[in-house]
Amino acid sequence: MSENNNRKNSKASRKKGNDKTKRNTVPEALRPRSVAGQIVEYTEEERKVQEQKRILHEDNLELAVMTRKERRAVKKERREKEMEGMTRGQRIKYLLYYYQWPIIVTTLTAGCLIWILIAVLRSEPPVALSAAVMNNDRSKEVTSEIFDTYIREANINPSYRTVVESFQINLETLQTDINAATADSAYVRFPNLARESYFDIIITDRGGLDYCSTTDIAIYPDYVLPMDLLEALKPYEVEAEDYYNQTFVYAYDISGTDFAKSLDLGYDEIFLCFPGNTSEAQMHAENFVRYIFNVPRKEQ
Repeated sequence: MSENNNRKNSKASRKKGNDKTKRNTVPEALRPRSVAGQIVEYTEEERKVQEQKRILHEDNLELAVMTRKERRAVKKERREKEMEGMTRGQRIKYLLYYYQWPIIVTTLTAGCLIWILIAVLRSEPPVALSAAVMNNDRSKEVTSEIFDTYIREANINPSYRTVVESFQINLETLQTDINAATADSAYVRFPNLARESYFDIIITDRGGLDYCSTTDIAIYPDYVLPMDLLEALKPYEVEAEDYYNQTFVYAYDISGTDFAKSLDLGYDEIFLCFPGNTSEAQMHAENFVRYIFNVPRKEQ
């Protein structure tokens, strides 16, 4: 019995001694690595890296409990200590590396703001009406100012603008000397713009109207205007021939309107036709037709 007690006491004393040894053992700062069951010592370079990581971790914990002002002061002090003995060039490189992300973010933000500012400054207000004026008197320049009255009296947003371009194009010239006509940039530029719905309306004389109908630039009004306008404008319909010499309504005679009288284009018969095949171009055309013929919208 006494022998068993002695064994237990000896085991307990050995266990206490082992525990005491473990408690008193101070862990090394950097323990050796274990690779495939073998103990491998750190190299000097690896020790430096691990030590830097440990110091950085401790610094972050220390900074985390500080106020923002205290953190700035500590970081400034560290930078100055690290830059001691550096040349001017080395200081610049150090600061660029230290602040690389703030510099990148600031540069990108400034670039985006500048791009947005330039885009806003270069952007133009929306267009209320785009018009092509054909075969006007060459001595009289046609500008968008002729539509200022329309913008004002039709209660269109004054920030909107009108676009007007003039072209000297005639079907007779095209048929007489097609080579000379096609060499003229107007005979290339105008149909391209018209077919892309750049223009909402075309104001022209008879020669220009015949050119537009024959080349299929002008669209039938019943494809553009609503039924109430088509009915109201029947007395002003103007027919012209298409490419196959078939006659259809292509335009309206606006010679008697106050707007047409104010144009002073150099010819008496003034016609209005429509090249635009988009909903926006046709909406602009309808608004303009209602204005010059004074046809209000039907109340729904």
